[in-house]
This record gives sequence, C-alpha cells and structure tokens, in this order.
Amino acid sequence: MSKKAEKSPKKKNTAENKNKKRHSFSFSKLIYNDKYLFALSIFLAVVVWITSSISVGSEETRTVKVEVPIKLSDQISEQLGMQYYTLQDTVEVSITVSGAKYIVGQVTENDLDIGFDTSAVSKTGDQKVPITVKNKSNTLDFSVDSVYPSAVDCYYDVDQTKTFDVNLQYDDSVVADGYVFGTPVLSEDKITVSGPKTYVDKINKLYCQVNFGGKTDLTEQFTQDCDVYIDGDGIITNYLTLTSRNDASKQVKNISVTLPVLKVVTLPVSAIFEDKPEGIDDSVFSVSYSVNNLKAGVLASADISTANIGTIDFSDLTVGTQKFDFATDSINGVAVLDNVPTVTATVTISSNYVEQVVRVSRSDITVEGAKSGENLSVTYLDDATVTVLVPRGTKITASDLSMKCDVSTRTKDNKYPVKIVVSNSSCWVYGKYVAEIK
Repeated sequence: MSKKAEKSPKKKNTAENKNKKRHSFSFSKLIYNDKYLFALSIFLAVVVWITSSISVGSEETRTVKVEVPIKLSDQISEQLGMQYYTLQDTVEVSITVSGAKYIVGQVTENDLDIGFDTSAVSKTGDQKVPITVKNKSNTLDFSVDSVYPSAVDCYYDVDQTKTFDVNLQYDDSVVADGYVFGTPVLSEDKITVSGPKTYVDKINKLYCQVNFGGKTDLTEQFTQDCDVYIDGDGIITNYLTLTSRNDASKQVKNISVTLPVLKVVTLPVSAIFEDKPEGIDDSVFSVSYSVNNLKAGVLASADISTANIGTIDFSDLTVGTQKFDFATDSINGVAVLDNVPTVTATVTISSNYVEQVVRVSRSDITVEGAKSGENLSVTYLDDATVTVLVPRGTKITASDLSMKCDVSTRTKDNKYPVKIVVSNSSCWVYGKYVAEIK
C-alpha cells in the first residue's frame, strides 16, 4: 500500500513536465527557423519601403546662405551716363528653397542664379535694387520661395572727380619758448576725391587734425599719422573714394604729417653773386637791401647764420643801378616770421666800367656734349654782337671770348644757351645769348 502511494506522485510530475515542454517558447530555435526569418525579412522590408516612400515623397524647405558680390549692370552707365554706388561690396543673401527632401538637401549656391534687377532705375538718387534668384540647375527640381534681404540700397549719380588741398589743424602753442613750428610736411598734400557728383560738389575741404597727446614744450620735430576727414553738409562719405593725386590706384585714408620745430633767431640778409669774375673787387659794385635783418625760425641743428634771399647773376648787371626782388618764403632752410613777403636787393655798378660791344659769329661757338659720331653745327645765333662790361680804357675783341654750347641735355626746339667767358678776369658779359644747333 505504501509503495503504490509513493509511485503515484512521480507519474503526475512527469506528465506536467511533458506539458510544459510542449507549450514553452524557445527564441534560439526561432532564430534558426528559416521559414520564420524569411517571413520577418519580408515584413521589415515592407515597413522600411513604406516609411522611405512617405519621407522621400514629402515637401521640405531649406535655407541656403550665399555671400554675393554686388555687381550691377553696366547698362545704366551706358544708357544714362550714371554710376552706381553701394555702402558694401558684398551682401549675405538667405534663400529659402522647397522641394522633395532628397532634392533640397543637395541644393548649393552653384544651383542658384543670383542677380540684381536694375530695370527700374531711371534717375539719380537712392534706389532699392531687387535681388533676383532663379533655379539654374539642370538636374534638381526645386522652387525658390523667398529671398532675404530682397533688395540692396544703392545710390545712382553722375561720377565726379576733384582734387583738394589737405588742410592741417594743430595747436601751435605746444612748442617751447623761443621755438615755432615750421612749414608742415605732408605725405599727401593734395588728395583726389571721386564719387557721386551730388556729394563731391558739397565738399568744402579735406583736413587732418594733429593730436599731440598732451605733449608740450616741444623742441624737436613731431611726426604722426593722421586720418583724413571730409568737411561738408549732408555728405555720405562711404560713397566717396579718396586716392593719391599721383597714383589713382592708391586709396588714402590717412597721411603722415611732420611738423618741424624751429628755433627763433635774427639773421642778417645776404645774396649770392653767381659767375662773378675773379678780378672784381668790392669797389666795383655795391649792394643794399630793403631790410637788413629778418626774424626767422631755423632748425637748431642747422648751421645757418644768414638769410640768403637768392642768387644774382653777374650777366644781369651793367653800369648803374639794378633792383632784384626776392620772395622770403623761398629762402632755403629759413621760415621768415616777420611780415616781410619780399626783400629787394639794389646793386650798383661803378661808373669806372663801361659797356663794349664785340661782334661775333656762329663759327666762334664750340659745341660740347655731342654723341659719338654726331656732326652738329650752329645754325643760328640770336645776336651777332656781345656786350661786355670792361674797365674804362680796356679793349676786348672776339678772340678774348670763349663761347660754348652744351647739348648733352637735348631740347625740343634745338635751342641752347651760349656760355661766354672773357679771358680778362676784370670783365664780364652782360645779357643772355641763345644758339640753334642741329
């Protein structure tokens, strides 16, 4: 009885185990089931195809940004004689395109035809020129929906060019006592301005301002790079171009300014006598000046002891009195501070001298400076006589004169000055003489 009772539960457990094995799920067996994998692959492929078809077939928009050079049509210049001016060289354009997703994703600036429509421009003044964008691709089908900005601001006008002096503004009190500023030296003293005629005509002047940065008691020259400003009402300066007067391709925004600092001194007036014969002493001539001294500024390092007003050529002197005027602003190395624009030199030749006229000929002239193998001759002499200043009782003939023409530097009219020297060192030739040499 007890043995049967022990066997009965075992049979029951075995039946339950078989039932469990019959209903349990094995993933590993499923993976290695070819029929199941085939069915699953077909199902997933259909899902992917449907999803892709829906995605690819949908419309999508995309924004393409392009940096566009502003180059407007030359037709306006040709038809109306006007130029266009812009405040910028390029414009960043945001272009919205639409189309199938896989298409708009391929759109680049190379697929876009970007231009500017100037057809509405017919007069001078401010204009808004529309930006036009078209699809120029042969393979991509998309539409251009919007463009931002839709236009660029331009100014149309007749082109004008003028040259202006550069005015310099500075505080002249920053030098030390006993010193003054000399004439400023500018890297560009004249500047050419070009742009719309309306604005160029409004320019009053160009100017620079020197900033000493708080410096005072200057005794040495001051140098600074200064910006160039335009003075005038209602001018949009960005439309204007400033260039060097000597080089139109060189734009000018600032210039170098040098202010010499000069020491104030009082200088005696003097003049240089050129071609003075060696045998002439001070008793032969005398010179006086309308002012004997000039208050002036000179560089402290310069060895200047007189105000040399200029040169007097002995060929301009004859018996009696002659006057020569010299502008003081031309005195080399000296800035005259007195209100004396001109100094007159009065030269008197002693009455112990007389004029003597000597007859000469073309054959008396020696030609110098001719090229090798070149045969030149005097074809014309403007005067057949030469006036010579001689001491009373002295006799001069043509043989006492040395007459030369230097043709090393050629002239267009083949006319050259004749250099005449008298063998007698107490005499000189009066006047100027010209010969034609061919």
